[in-house]
Amino acid sequence: TSPLLSPGGSSSGAAVATAHGSSLLSIGTDTGGSLRLPSAWTNTVGFKPSYGTWSRYGVVSYASSLDTVGFIAGSMECAKIAWDCLQDDSGRTTEINGWNGNVCRDQTARIYHNHDDRDLQSKPRPRSESRSKPLESIRIGIPSAFSLEECPPFISRMWSVGAHHLRNVGGATLVSIPDSKVSSEWVKLSCAAYYVLACAEASSNLSRYDGVRYGLDLDLDADVNIPTFDENETNKFPELSEMNALEERISATRILGFGDEVQRRVLAGTSVLSSDRFHSHYEAAAMVRARLSRSLEAVLRSSTIEHNDERVNGGDDCEKVDVILVPTALSFPCVLNPLFEDKDSMTEGMDSTMAFANDVMTIPISLGGFPSVSVPLFPACCGEHKKIASEEEFDGGKIVGLQVFGHRGSEDIVLKVASLLDG
Repeated sequence: TSPLLSPGGSSSGAAVATAHGSSLLSIGTDTGGSLRLPSAWTNTVGFKPSYGTWSRYGVVSYASSLDTVGFIAGSMECAKIAWDCLQDDSGRTTEINGWNGNVCRDQTARIYHNHDDRDLQSKPRPRSESRSKPLESIRIGIPSAFSLEECPPFISRMWSVGAHHLRNVGGATLVSIPDSKVSSEWVKLSCAAYYVLACAEASSNLSRYDGVRYGLDLDLDADVNIPTFDENETNKFPELSEMNALEERISATRILGFGDEVQRRVLAGTSVLSSDRFHSHYEAAAMVRARLSRSLEAVLRSSTIEHNDERVNGGDDCEKVDVILVPTALSFPCVLNPLFEDKDSMTEGMDSTMAFANDVMTIPISLGGFPSVSVPLFPACCGEHKKIASEEEFDGGKIVGLQVFGHRGSEDIVLKVASLLDG
């Protein structure tokens, strides 16, 4: 019998519903890869638009500067239909290929989408009247910074297969992005920066669940399940015995209402926001985020302004790329152990640290607020390149997820490129 496999991140329920066929489209949120990783592990299409494209109203806040509403679809065709239906109500106008922050429902989007009069008056990129191949005018970047040692050889080979497929079938131009432009050191530091920033924001956002405004409605006198502190604990932490009734209620609400992982992240966030760690941890993480985002912005061609003259005359914009292609994950779905006793042993071959590190391919994109879509690369798409990977690996059902991302507001181009990878 086939083993039970993990579906991935926190939006894995949406991915499973779509993969199972229970729904054609499932809505979810992506913070550091919560939509794209499950889609890669369930052979579905995970789409995360530019940060702030759709309102977060109704979403339980985790990390407000990272949370992005997106969806998981069964195919690229379904994803493009959903995007076309939703974009007219997302702050994007139909007259220009750009971002109109004045009508955006999510005001936090203005942090990332810098718009001025020139943007609002710009025209969409002119489409060539005769193109023999669909991606003939598209430049696709292959960054060496994402070629990490931890990436399995099979995933690396399939990354190459996908890139050559876009070039040979789509007519795209492949551009190698050297480490001097996008540093591998910043990519490696992005995981640590993300968890510092996300945990800090989670600590702040989840502070409202105190049992007074939000959270569990507990009766401290009647509920026998409310945790109590024994003498050893009160001796070790004297402040526990000095809590008043309100503090006891808040403590009990958060202990019973939050799971182990949530408590772990709240404690980590509270720690990095403390006075003695704020400068060394939080501000350092914010600097890594800014540096990495700026380096990716520098190699991506903006979708809001047409630089046709610069391309012809050899301007700076002609050296940039329209989208970047990278793997979605560094591993395949891990096996679930249904008979586990210890929560840490629920998955075989992957501990919590390895699970955190698996997001290194998706986190840099989230830190910059860039649009991204993860597409499964099936053997049928590989054509003549199938010989690169062994038949045994294909027969084993290993499908690699590749993600395409571009500059903020370039969802149409990202979806167009990804459509050619979807078999």
